[in-house]
Amino acid sequence: MRLDHIQLAIPCGGEYEARAFFGDLLCMTEEPKPYPLSERGGVWFRSGGTIIHLGTEPDFQPQKKAHPAFLIQDLDVLASQLSSAGHDVLWDTALPERRRFYTADPFGNRIEFIEDGHGFTQK
Repeated sequence: MRLDHIQLAIPCGGEYEARAFFGDLLCMTEEPKPYPLSERGGVWFRSGGTIIHLGTEPDFQPQKKAHPAFLIQDLDVLASQLSSAGHDVLWDTALPERRRFYTADPFGNRIEFIEDGHGFTQK
């Protein structure tokens, strides 16, 4: 078994902010949603084999604990870019053998970034 994609909820009308964060800041490529799913709102992104679907939810509540974790080549560069764009970067040192930090997307969903080579699937 392997993971195909992950879905996070965003508030209705949040597509513009999602594109700015996942597309512009994280450099993910937007993928067209197939019809009839395209009529529901939301937006899909891909980076290599990583796929994230952002679906709109009328009674949206951000995920503060559950989260995706992305492997990143240049963790320090991304941390700097996120910080410069106004996103908090919270380094986690609970597991010293794993370089990682948490941030939140524009909607408050928790997201983890792990330095490539330090991922849970890699050791």
